Order: sequence, then C-alpha cells, then structure tokens
Amino acid sequence: MTGEDSTTEDDVLRVLELLAGEAPARAYDQLLAGARSGTGAGAGAARTERLERATFLAREVSALFERRSRREAELAALVDAARDLSSPGSLDETLRLITRRARLMTNMDLACTVLVDEDTGDATLTTADGAVSALTVGYRIPAGAVPAAVPGEPPAPFWTADHLADDRTTHATALDEVLHAEALQAVLGVPLCADGRHIGHLYVAARGIHHFTPDEVALMRSLADLSASAVRTARTLEGVRTANAELARADGRVRASLSEALRAHRVQNDLAKLVLDGLGLDALLARAAADLGGSLAVRGEGGERLAEHGRLPRTDDAELARVRLNAAATGVACPLSDGTWVVPLSVRSQDIGCLLFHPAAGAGAPADQLLVSYARTVSLLLVVQRSGAVEGQVRDDLLADLTTWDGPPERLVERASRFAAELHRPHVVVVADPQTGATDLVESWAGGYVRHRRGMKTVQSGRLVLLLPGEDAAAVAEEVRAALAAATGTQVTAGACGPTRGADAVHTAYQQAVRCLQALVALGGTGRSAAARDLGFLGMLLAGDHDVAGFVERTLGPLLDHDAERFGNLVETLEGWFSAAGSPTRAAEILYVHPNTVSRRLERITQLLGRDWQHPDQALELQLALRLQRARTCLDPEPVGPPATERT
Repeated sequence: MTGEDSTTEDDVLRVLELLAGEAPARAYDQLLAGARSGTGAGAGAARTERLERATFLAREVSALFERRSRREAELAALVDAARDLSSPGSLDETLRLITRRARLMTNMDLACTVLVDEDTGDATLTTADGAVSALTVGYRIPAGAVPAAVPGEPPAPFWTADHLADDRTTHATALDEVLHAEALQAVLGVPLCADGRHIGHLYVAARGIHHFTPDEVALMRSLADLSASAVRTARTLEGVRTANAELARADGRVRASLSEALRAHRVQNDLAKLVLDGLGLDALLARAAADLGGSLAVRGEGGERLAEHGRLPRTDDAELARVRLNAAATGVACPLSDGTWVVPLSVRSQDIGCLLFHPAAGAGAPADQLLVSYARTVSLLLVVQRSGAVEGQVRDDLLADLTTWDGPPERLVERASRFAAELHRPHVVVVADPQTGATDLVESWAGGYVRHRRGMKTVQSGRLVLLLPGEDAAAVAEEVRAALAAATGTQVTAGACGPTRGADAVHTAYQQAVRCLQALVALGGTGRSAAARDLGFLGMLLAGDHDVAGFVERTLGPLLDHDAERFGNLVETLEGWFSAAGSPTRAAEILYVHPNTVSRRLERITQLLGRDWQHPDQALELQLALRLQRARTCLDPEPVGPPATERT
C-alpha cells in the first residue's frame, strides 16, 4: 500500500469518526482547514478534494439522520396530540389544546385558531397561545381579511417569512392590527376542513424572519387535519349537550306543567265538591288567596263587587273595562298596568263577570292553570247560587204553605209533588227563636244551612222554621240551636217535632214544635232545645193553645186507630188495667172478660205502644190521655169509637 493510499484511508476514517460521534459542523471545518494548510501541488490537492467530498457526504448523512430524528419526534408529537384530541371535551378546551400543541410542535412564538362563521363568512379569533399583547379572544376579523395563497380559490396552506415584505398577499387592516400588536413577521396558516367544509384556520407565527420548511408545513397540515376532526367532534358533542340540556329543560317544563295541571285538576275537583256541599264565595276566595298568594275580588256582569278577600289596588274603571273585554274575548287572564290579573268568568260562552287577582309582593306571576281552576270554580259557584236562589225560594214558599195552609189538603199535596220523594223520607220540624233583631243574618245563615242539609226554611211570626231530614228530633233541634247561636252570638231557643213523613203531616208537626218551644220558655228553658216527645203532657199543658186533641192523638193514636178499624177494646182494656192497679185478674173482673183475654189485649197494646208503655212517665201520660179522651167523649154528641161489645 502506498503512502498516498494510507493518508486517504486515514482521512476517511477521521470523517467517519466525526460522523459517528455526531460532531458539530465546526469539527469538519477544522479537519478541512488542517488538510488545506499542508496542501501542495499534485497529490496534496487531490487529497484535499477527496476530503472535502467525504466531509460533504458526512454532513449530508448527519442532516439526514437529524431530519429523521426530528420527523420521529414530530410523529410522536402528532400521536400524542391525536390521543389528547380524541378525549371528549368542550369546544373551548379542544381549541386551547390545539393551539398549545401547535406552538410546541413548531417551536413558534405564537399559535392561534380562527373559526369562520358559516352564515356571515366573518372569522373570530377563538384561542391564542403565547400572546404578549392585549390580544383579545373573540376578536372579529371581517370576511376576506384572512390571507389565502390564491384569492377566490379553496383555502390552502399559506406561509411567509416576513408578511410585511411579502408582495404575494393583500393585507387587511383588521389582520394587520393583530400582527402588529404581537410584532409578528413569519406566519404559517393552514386551513381547518371537516366533512368538506372550511371551518377556520390554524396559525403559527414567529417574531422574527423565519423560512418555513416543507416538513414544517406538512406537520402543520397533519395537525390541522386532526384538529378539524377534533373540532367537529367537539361541536357535535357540544350540540348533543345543548340538545340534552334543552330536552332536560323542556322535560322540566313539561313536568312542572303536568304537575301544575294535576294539582289544578285535584284542586278543581275538591272545590267543585265543596261548592256543591254549600261552600260560600267568601270562603272560596279565602282558600284561593292562601293557594295563590295574593288578594282576590269577584265582579259581576255589571262590574258590581260580589266578594273580596284582601286589599287590591284601586283600578281605573276604563282600563278594567277594556282589559276585561279583551280577557272575555280571548278566554285567558290579562294583566292591568298595576299588576292585577283579570280572569274572565263565563258559563256556556256567556260572560257572567270577572275574577281579579293581585299577587302578593315578591310572589311573581300566578300559576295559570291553578288560577283558571279557581276562576272556573267561582263561575260554578255563581251559577249554583243563582239556581240555588231560585230553587231555594220555591222550597221556602212551599214550607211556608205547608205550615200555614188552610185550603184543601189535596191542592197542597199536589204543589208539593215536585219534592214528594224528599218529603216522604223522615223529616224533623224545628222552630227556633233567636234573641236578635238581625233578621238578615239569621236568614242568610239559614239559607246556607238548609242548602247544605238539603232542607227547607221559612219565617213565621218572627220565628225561624226549618224542615230538615232526620229521625232524632231532639238531636236535630240541638244541632240547629248550637249552630245558630254560634252564628248570631245570641241565645237561641229551639223546639222540634218528628220524625214525620209526607207533605200533609208537616202542618201538625209544625204546631207541635211551636207548642214545644212555648213550653220551653214557660219552664225557664230559654237558650235550650227540646223535642215534643221530651216534654210529653207538660208541653200540652204549658203551651198557649192547650192542644188536647193533639196530645191524645200522639199518646193514644195507635190504640184509637186499632179500635176504630177492628171494633176492638184496647182503650177500654187499658183503662181497666190502670183501674185495677196493674192486676190482669182484677182488670178481667172489671171488664167482665176472662183473664186470658186481658193478657192477649195487653200483648197487643205492647206491640202498638212499645215495651216502655208501663214506665211511670209514659204510664202517667197514658192515664192523662185516657181521662181527656173520656171527657171529650162525654162532651161530644157523636160517638167517637165503637161500643164495647166483646165479651168472653
């Protein structure tokens, strides 16, 4: 091997050592400088030329390795970015991640995203990373202000080493303001496209002159493709979240509306029952005020006040008339200028008035369906009161005739045929005497009471007369006395008689109830109640007219009817039994009959009068009735019963 060949091999080996050691460029320069310093003619020049060639190739290999290493790093960064962007997040979070990744991957001073409005074409600076000025996210850039490679063509990557000295672009004032504010010179922008639509740009920029390499442009395009997909996904998720939120709000509104409707339905059903059971307008408004939270008033067809609860602002009559007309025409509640709501009241499309509602301070607008439910209930109550007033007057007139009728009974029964089914049920006649001159208050109370109890009322000789369903006269009388006393705040005395059935029996029961009341007063029982059967013969003795016939009929009626229908001797047998001091054998001797006959007759008397007829109190009344009957028989020229002809 010659010396020249050995020197060449040494030079190549030295270059390979520098290459393997990743030596910097100055090491190659030093090697070349040493070779040139010993260069002579001939072979020295050839050695230097070969060394320069080897150095150049080594530098190319080193640059290739460097590019491959950088490419690997860029690909790794793209993979990391793809992994991060695949995680679901909001649009703002996604855009911030994109700008951060773009700035780090390109090692630029600033990165930002600009999204385009599909409707107007304007662009909005959405996110920025690395800004040092007062750059504001949300900065609006008019359409056409964002540079493109070729104006009028689809968006393509755009880059410039110094945008101020680049004649390829036409600069817009808005974009220049942003670039000047950040002192930017080199700019690289790539479009964001998703599903074939241009949605914006991704920009990186440097504050000095920088010539972008094809690798940097390719890297930004790859990142832009990933970013566009991430933006599309984020927008889709954001749309889904918005739709879900809207559905949740709609569901909440529907649930609230349904809950309000169900509550209004329950309230209306409850109120309808209460109205039919006799609930008054004042009580209805009090309940409405508690449920709705405010003050209410009811106006009639002519604007007259029918009822009011709470204090409402004084309204302008002209405005009220105008708004009420509008509410009646539309069928919905309409507000006045002072915050009072006007709700129309109608029945079968006929205007019957309006309901005024003024919410309490801080209560806000009323619940529509609940307010409408109360308006409907008020309409129902007004109709019920109108029809009830007419029917109540008919019933009152009938009771007045039943208690005072002196004409043919057939005509009275015919007039009462409409209420025959009611009158044939057990009824009690109550005559009450309240110690008050407030007759209007008494009649008003009585109207509601009989409507609730499905009875009748009238006033006779200053006394309140009630015909009420029931079988226990004493209990009904006490109930009436207590309720009327509580309503008037005065003492009330009440007498009653019953039970009675049929229209033709009311007059007699009324007379007995009056005598019971008179007897109570005579006995010092003012402020108490009693039934005719409770007073017995004392009621007859203390009453003003001493109704002997009525007392005898009440006491001996079943026996007298039996003897008249069957020509029996039960009355005579009862007299004999009392004369014999309760001895059947002695009574048989007095009556000239067999003792067994007396026993059979006594059993029949027990069936007709009840098992308590031998009780001292009832026995005393029976004896008094027998004596009065005997006296009436002696005074009456006509025989009142069949002769005693039965003998055994």
